[in-house]
Amino acid sequence: MAGPFRGLSSQNNNVHALNSDSLLMADGSPKLLDMDKEVFMAVLLQNAASQRYRFRTSSHQKPSTFFASVSPTPGSPGINQVVLPPTYPKSTLLGPDGTLTSSPGYPVWQQNNAMAAWQDTIVPPDARVQVEPATKDLGRQVFEKAQCSSCHSGPFLTNNKVMPSMQIGTNPVRSVALEKTESNFIAPVIYPFDTSVPLPAHPEPLPVPTEMLDRQQIDLAWAHHGSGGGYKVPALVGLAWSAPYLHDGGVAVGKDVQTDLGLPGTVEKNKMPDPANSMKALVDRELRSRVVAANAASAELRRMNVQGVGHSYWVDSHAGFTDQQQRALILYLLSYQPGS
Repeated sequence: MAGPFRGLSSQNNNVHALNSDSLLMADGSPKLLDMDKEVFMAVLLQNAASQRYRFRTSSHQKPSTFFASVSPTPGSPGINQVVLPPTYPKSTLLGPDGTLTSSPGYPVWQQNNAMAAWQDTIVPPDARVQVEPATKDLGRQVFEKAQCSSCHSGPFLTNNKVMPSMQIGTNPVRSVALEKTESNFIAPVIYPFDTSVPLPAHPEPLPVPTEMLDRQQIDLAWAHHGSGGGYKVPALVGLAWSAPYLHDGGVAVGKDVQTDLGLPGTVEKNKMPDPANSMKALVDRELRSRVVAANAASAELRRMNVQGVGHSYWVDSHAGFTDQQQRALILYLLSYQPGS
């Protein structure tokens, strides 16, 4: 949402900070997790894969003292190379852990911004799905008639909005993952992009513009102010390459629609989900019900909150569509390319 490249740099920052180094949450753990910092670090370090970083309670050291003695990045709160803005350890729109991923020898955030610039050039490969023009035209008509374009609009078939999870009807557990950051939230600050790393003694803080952002969208994205959280409307480009579907990856069907149902019938058996059949399960309530039932039969999937429920926007006989129209929609979406 905020920062360079329409927030893409912030996403990269989050992936290479919070998502790959949980120790960066240690200073924020009392606020975010109701957990003492030392307990949080002990939980993580006692299970370290490397003996070098494995904490043992018999050492009679504080976990933070032990980690400081073995840290590969002295001065960083975790393993990864980061710099700390003046807002640390508060959460900001740039990242829940409040850090800025940056390596010594580079200007601050140069690597994140360079990655964002490169990512902006990526386009999905052609779907290799051959569709007759008449079928594609019919599929587009069905797409409009079923009002899919009310959310999936524009050249990439997304309005780039976060929708309330209750409105979508999917499992809400991931949508509220950042809810507790509300009490730890502060306006984002970075440093000018020509600031070198390691940081100079008194780096100039640079407030990140946020006044143009929709506050309701921020609340939904972060599950703040009792919004219940939400999920972003995904672009419908490259669907032939991205099965299984929905945010939890629960809508999966293999080549055999009778037996290859849900993740138990596909991924868990090392079978690739079939894009066309999985798309059918997304819009056909009868097939979806069997997919949901297959997922629900797995205790492991229940524990992981993988269901494949929700997004109940049907294009089937109960909604007044024929098999031909349903098939045309699926082929249209699987073959879609921006500008086509």
